[in-house]
Amino acid sequence: MPTLPELPSKLNETADARCYGLRVERHLLQLAIATRMDDGRYKLAIDQVSCSDANGWLSATGFPLLIDALDSLAERHQLRNGRVAISLDGHYCVTRVTMGTMEEVDSELEMQATRVPRYLQLGPGEKVTGCSRQKIANSDYAVTGVVNRSIIQRLYDAIREVDIDVTWVEPSLVSVARMLGQAQVGGDNPIMIADGTGSHWDVGIACSGRLLLDYRPAGAKDEEGLRQALDGHITRLKRFCLRHRGIATGEMNRLMICGSGDKPANAIEVLGDSLGIQPEILRVPNLTNLYELEPEKRKSRSVPAVATVLPLLTGVSNSEVPDLLTEVRRAPDLPFASRFVRSMWPVFAACIALAISFGMVTRQRSKRVNANQRAQIVAKLTAADSRFEELSHQRELLGHLQQIKRATKEHDWTETFRWTVQSLPALAKLDEFRVDSDGTVLVDGAVMHEPLIFELVGNLRQLPNVHEVALTGTTPNESISGIQFNIRMELNAPELDLEDSADWERDHE
Repeated sequence: MPTLPELPSKLNETADARCYGLRVERHLLQLAIATRMDDGRYKLAIDQVSCSDANGWLSATGFPLLIDALDSLAERHQLRNGRVAISLDGHYCVTRVTMGTMEEVDSELEMQATRVPRYLQLGPGEKVTGCSRQKIANSDYAVTGVVNRSIIQRLYDAIREVDIDVTWVEPSLVSVARMLGQAQVGGDNPIMIADGTGSHWDVGIACSGRLLLDYRPAGAKDEEGLRQALDGHITRLKRFCLRHRGIATGEMNRLMICGSGDKPANAIEVLGDSLGIQPEILRVPNLTNLYELEPEKRKSRSVPAVATVLPLLTGVSNSEVPDLLTEVRRAPDLPFASRFVRSMWPVFAACIALAISFGMVTRQRSKRVNANQRAQIVAKLTAADSRFEELSHQRELLGHLQQIKRATKEHDWTETFRWTVQSLPALAKLDEFRVDSDGTVLVDGAVMHEPLIFELVGNLRQLPNVHEVALTGTTPNESISGIQFNIRMELNAPELDLEDSADWERDHE
C-alpha cells in the first residue's frame, strides 16, 4: 500500500519550482499548476480551455486551435519553465493491465502485441504503445497503453510547436488510480472509478494505487447510459477482481465518481442503491502534507488534472509510467539559432534561386519582346478568358451532378462487412451479417466468453461511419458452450467521394 511522502525539513533545492499536469479530453484542456512553497509543499491552481471545433483538439481542423490554446496556457502560467505531465482521456487511448507470474505476464504481453493492430475502437491506422512493468510482492504487474500514432504524433507536434517540456503522456485512469492509492482511499480493497469529465463515461477498477481494469462502455454517453452499462455486471466485475487479479483482501463495494458540472451528482441519483455498490462523489483528496488547495476548488471536475500532476510531486520514476510518447519522441530541441537556420535555409536558398532566375528571365524578355509577341500574348489571354468562362459553366454542371450523386450514393457494404469481421475478438465468430432496407446492419454471432461481447461492441462503435451500436440480445448456447449475441448498427449517411470530381477538374484545366 503506498504511503504519503515525508516532506523535507527544509527546502529541497533540487525539486521543481513549478510542475504542471495537463489533462487532454476531446473538447477540453484542463491544467493543474503546482507551485512550490517555502515549506516544500506545493500550492495548486486549476485552469482550463474549451475547444470550439466539433471534431475536437486532435482533429485536422482542431489542431491549430490546440496550438493556440497551449500557447495561451504557456503564456499565462509560464508552462515553458517547468516539467509537464499529460494524461489522455479514454476517447484517445485504450489501457490493458496484466498481473501474474513473470511467465504469465510475458505471455499476455506477447498476445497483446498481436492484438494491438486490431484495436479498431481507436479507429483505423497504425497504433503505438507505452508500457510500464513492476515487481509487486510475488507478482509482476504490467500496464500497456495503446493510442493511434496519428493522434499521439499530432499531440507531440503541438507541444513541440509551443516548446513545452513534456515528461510523459499516460492514460488518465492510470493517474487517477495512482492518486487514490496516494490518498489511501479504499485501503487494499478494489474500488470502481467512473470518470465523466469528458463527453463519455470512462470506467475502471483500482486497488492500492494500481489500475486493474479500464474500459469504455459503448452506451455510457450519459448518466442513464452509465447505469445501464453497469446494471447486471457488478457481480461479474467483483468476480473479476477475485479471480483474475488476486484481490482477496476485500470485496469491491465503492464506486468513486468524478466529472464536470452536475454529472457526478446526477449519476449518483440515477444509480441509486440498486447496483449492489455504493456510489459517491470523488473530489480532490486533501493531501495537506503534499499540496495546498482551497476547499472550494477541490471540485470533482479537477480530479483528473490533479491526478496528472501528482506523480511529478511524489517523485514517480519514468519506468513506472506507461509513456505513450516512447515511440514518437524525438531528440531534444536544438538552440533557437540552430533550429532557425535548419528550418529556414531552404527558404533562403529558394529566394536566391528565384532572384537569379527572375533576373535572367527579365533580361531575356527585354531583348525579345516586340509588337508581334505582344499581339500573341493578348491573343493567349483572350483565349484563356474564354477557357475560364467555359470551365466555370462546366463546374456548375459538375456541382449539379455531385448533388445527384450525393442523393443516390450508398455505403460500401463489402468494406463495412470486412471492418466488422476484423473487429471480432479471437474467440468470436460471425453467423450472419444482414442489411435492412433502411440501411440498418444486423450482426449475429457467438462468443466463448461474455466479456468478449462488450469488447466487440466497443470495437464496432469505433468503425468509420458508424452512428450507433446497440446490443439487442444475448442467448446462452449450450451446443457450443458459448453465448449467441445480436447487435444492431446504425450508420451515418454516406459521404460524397470527391475524388472523381477532382480528376475531372484536372482533365479540364
